[in-house]
Amino acid sequence: MLSGLVLAWVTTPTISWPTALVFTLCGLTHAELARYEAPRSAQPVDTPRVSVVAVWVVGSVLTLHLAAVLMVSAVLHAHDLLRGPDPGRSGRVLASVGGATLAWLVWSTVNSSSSAPVEVTSTSTVLAAGLTGLLCLFVADGPASLRVAGRPISAVHPGEGSPGVYGQFVARTALGVLLGLFAHFSVFAIPFILLPVAYLQRSMRGRALHHAAAHDAKTQLWNHAAWQQLSTAALASHRTHARSAVLMVDLDHFKRLNDTFGHHAGDDVLTSVAHVLQTTTRRHDIVARFGGEEFSILLPGVTEGEANDAAERIRHQIEALAVITTNLHGRPTTISGITASIGVATTHHAEADANVDDLLVTADRCLYQAKELGRNRVCGPTLAAVA
Repeated sequence: MLSGLVLAWVTTPTISWPTALVFTLCGLTHAELARYEAPRSAQPVDTPRVSVVAVWVVGSVLTLHLAAVLMVSAVLHAHDLLRGPDPGRSGRVLASVGGATLAWLVWSTVNSSSSAPVEVTSTSTVLAAGLTGLLCLFVADGPASLRVAGRPISAVHPGEGSPGVYGQFVARTALGVLLGLFAHFSVFAIPFILLPVAYLQRSMRGRALHHAAAHDAKTQLWNHAAWQQLSTAALASHRTHARSAVLMVDLDHFKRLNDTFGHHAGDDVLTSVAHVLQTTTRRHDIVARFGGEEFSILLPGVTEGEANDAAERIRHQIEALAVITTNLHGRPTTISGITASIGVATTHHAEADANVDDLLVTADRCLYQAKELGRNRVCGPTLAAVA
């Protein structure tokens, strides 16, 4: 392998090495900027984590000869292993080198079929560059990423579900292709694109801070403060205020569950219930963790009957849950028979100027009534009045 690299070095045109040096220096600068910003933010669920190394390797594949590509990849990966957050993962280096080599061969084959120089403004070139970038990243990170994408939602960290994984491929490919196409104009274009690329990454980290401030860290639902703000804005619409409902969902005997199985198991139950609430409600419904084992949901544009039907669907879905977790002794266990009591408040029974706080008070009163009537049931204003 070493002799092959030496041979490639000797046979590579001189013009590649200044360009490779620019790619390497800009990649190192970008990595240090990203490393400087990393401790200031947390990663949200829906923001792709853009790998600095991958972006510059893809760009070099579309611009440089193979030996120069391998040099850029080796230097940036060595820097990442020494300075990055996940030191020691040398398997990534080998996979990235293999992906870069295969992608370069494909890119070279595509361009060698035409005697004309690379025309970066043509649609076919841009499409070929995009496919080459995807190939490079898939060989380098695909198997590990797809394993993460296929894991259950309760088994992955925030941002590591399927949408986050696929978003990473799109973001890295797009930025890498952009770098490669710009470099075809001039080597001096590469540093100019460094600033917007770094700024983009910084802006995504700013979005991460906003996400962390507005979401519950355990369930990734809205937190109560954000829910209150969003619900107030939704009810400000006259059409929405005329027909809306608030649900208060409280898990029954949750303290007993924590004492029996442990707080780790309790967290897994909360995560699973949050997933049920997200998948059972509509896209424009506002779901939040109110606190502890309580959740609040705003259902805009529904009648009292529709709100009660939605609450019953949620209750049945929660009761059907079978949460795979570990008990106090670390042994695998399955928790089933989880039940919830739900209080329903609608604007139909509220005063004309009722706000979110008024609906919460009514929903909480109905929730208390559901608990008094034996738990695992839905109670709305009409039933509460009868009881």
